[in-house]
Amino acid sequence: MCLTTTIPSPCDSSSSSSYIPSNRSQNVNNNNGGGGSGGSPAFTSAFTKTPLLLRRKSSDSVSRPTDMLVCLMLVMLGFQASFFAYVYPVEDAGNSSLRPPNFVQSSMPLNNTKIQQASDDRDPLAWTNPWTGLNFKQYKNRTDEKIKSYRHKTSLSYTNTCEMPLYDGEFGYELAGMIPWAYHKSIHNDCKMKTRGRPGTKYLYYFSYHHSIEPAKPGRSQRESHRLPRESPLGETPHFGDDQFPTKADWTPPPYKQFFTRKNDIDVLESLDKPLLILSNKYTMEWSDGPTNHIPLETLWEILKFLTPRYHIVYNRFKDARLEDRLEAKIEKNGGVGPYGDKEMIKRFFPSVVFFEELSENLDTDDVNLLMFALGAEAERFISVQGGNSVIASFFGGTNIIHAVKGPEVNWKSDIGGDFSYYHRFSNATIRVEQSGKSFCRAVKEDFVEDQQSVSQYCM
Repeated sequence: MCLTTTIPSPCDSSSSSSYIPSNRSQNVNNNNGGGGSGGSPAFTSAFTKTPLLLRRKSSDSVSRPTDMLVCLMLVMLGFQASFFAYVYPVEDAGNSSLRPPNFVQSSMPLNNTKIQQASDDRDPLAWTNPWTGLNFKQYKNRTDEKIKSYRHKTSLSYTNTCEMPLYDGEFGYELAGMIPWAYHKSIHNDCKMKTRGRPGTKYLYYFSYHHSIEPAKPGRSQRESHRLPRESPLGETPHFGDDQFPTKADWTPPPYKQFFTRKNDIDVLESLDKPLLILSNKYTMEWSDGPTNHIPLETLWEILKFLTPRYHIVYNRFKDARLEDRLEAKIEKNGGVGPYGDKEMIKRFFPSVVFFEELSENLDTDDVNLLMFALGAEAERFISVQGGNSVIASFFGGTNIIHAVKGPEVNWKSDIGGDFSYYHRFSNATIRVEQSGKSFCRAVKEDFVEDQQSVSQYCM
């Protein structure tokens, strides 16, 4: 038996081990991504490469010299991990005195620490099983069968064909302007809808009789920054207030929640012992101002403190390089942006939060969006920021709280507001927009937390 430490030893026959995703220690600075949860936080940074070893049962014995060597190495790393777990506190809703992290300044004082210990042998990622591995593959197959059935009925009902132009502009523009236009045609024009799109759009156009994927030419970005077609129901831009919305236009958002839900799936019902919350963020160059609309790190810290005990949280700051647009390619070429520290903070302090990119690892581009929609269909609470992810989060009903500092969607001088004022039309969702970190924190507290006593003064 190995030496006993303040955390469960991976080679201690009396200790229980927790599974930690194998890629938890990989690069966490993707400009728009998320995914994965650790077990005992003390193991989060030290043992992420050995998930199977950490799953050893109490009946396993260390018998070979190589095992003993590995055991010794892990114990040494365990002491190091224990030290960091002691220096840095982790998620604890009841301890409102915890100070927000600062990854640039010195580390936090020792007198405010409280280490989260695993209370049982349960896999902290068990609730994600319906969205991973074979379970997700089966869901994908069922979804594909639904699409085939939809197309078969269309072929029997209509003989005429309607076509939509390819749109390779911003993703949010396509969601707001192109897809509702195509869906409206498919249900009102009595025709077989033919659509075209960039990689990742297969399931966005699930209602299309025939959807073809047309990648950009080699050397070109998959998406450019340009306007909608002039003949679109929203005109060339979706940037206007609800008072200017063309209510009689050929515009009907597809019922994504209804189509992608698994509400009758017993595995989903049993896995979600807490409500699901999708938290979408970004950290990238915006215009010439640098990162602007991301959730401030201090605010992210505060809301996660009171959300993690109440919700299963998927953190989505993920950008698939296969789908990057011209601006993102330029940013990457110039060396990206400065450090943010969100994922380092989440891994260290809030190990129950799942990063989206860990759930979507090894999926192709279309399946990544299918996973995103599958998760969204089971959630009623969304947190997002200005940009395309605020559009996506508005397509699944429930409540979407948006952090927006600057952008064409924002009009703080108007009582009606900018684009966000009509986002409820995507799915009859409740939309709330806040500009400052503290007002955003208050909105999350007011809408998503019943017990106000456990919320820190920062949000008051």
